Amino acid sequence: MAQLRKLHLFNCDRTYKLDAVEDLLEAMKAKLRFDSVEKHYFSLGKMSEMTDNTIPKLEMDMAFFVVHAHESRLSINEDNAGIGYAKIYRALLEATGEY
Repeated sequence: MAQLRKLHLFNCDRTYKLDAVEDLLEAMKAKLRFDSVEKHYFSLGKMSEMTDNTIPKLEMDMAFFVVHAHESRLSINEDNAGIGYAKIYRALLEATGEY
């Protein structure tokens, strides 16, 4: 039997309700093989704390960083990880073993 995975959802400034994403994932639970979903909301002012302290301590196999479609700038792949969402994106890549 395949090992169940730890799945986490993240959203900054509560720009999107993670319940809707959780419901979508629950519908795909058998295919994704996860045992639980943990939701994490954080403010922009707490992004450094989230990336430096919280994410590295979480056990996770898969993560979704949910943003609102009307975000003015989504800079997740910028070379300068200190701007936009790049810092959280890189922390999640590292935590899931993809960085």
